[in-house]
Amino acid sequence: MAVILSGIFSLLQHLDTLRKAPQSYRPERCPQPACRHVGIWCHGCYTRKPAGKDLDQPSLNPIPILRFYCPECRCTCSVLPECIPPRSWYLWEVRQVVFLLLLAGNSISRTHASNGSLATRATITRWWRSFSSNSCFLNFSLHLRLHLPCMGRHDGFFEFWRACLSLRPLSTVMRLLHEDGVSVP
Repeated sequence: MAVILSGIFSLLQHLDTLRKAPQSYRPERCPQPACRHVGIWCHGCYTRKPAGKDLDQPSLNPIPILRFYCPECRCTCSVLPECIPPRSWYLWEVRQVVFLLLLAGNSISRTHASNGSLATRATITRWWRSFSSNSCFLNFSLHLRLHLPCMGRHDGFFEFWRACLSLRPLSTVMRLLHEDGVSVP
């Protein structure tokens, strides 16, 4: 299970926070709904190699991800910074650039050539199909309208997402959905 720590928008900020205030990553209680025990402790870490969009920048990989253990239910959880999606190699900022290009009317081929990342055309197509499916849009928009009531004025897919991404970065939007229990792509 993954917990997403809000307010960490870059890998540099994540590494700096880990160095200066690692206790900020510790959840107050076990994230398992059936447990919610208060006394969880650090259980080591593992590394991830997320891919960003700045190919000319030096790599910060591997990135440490803290794990925590609940002695009550014996479950572990990972705490991800907001900039790293669960179950994905690419950072949210890469997907945001891709989605904004596609929402602006660019083709997948043009988006692939101009997004500044190593994401392949097949990966971009998979992201877009998942993101733009009708069932995904209905579920996401329902939950996001609870957090951002002003989004109720935007009905269509393109209009909704353009307005939403002008208010909040994709990482924050997906963190809100994750916290609501919605599976994010």
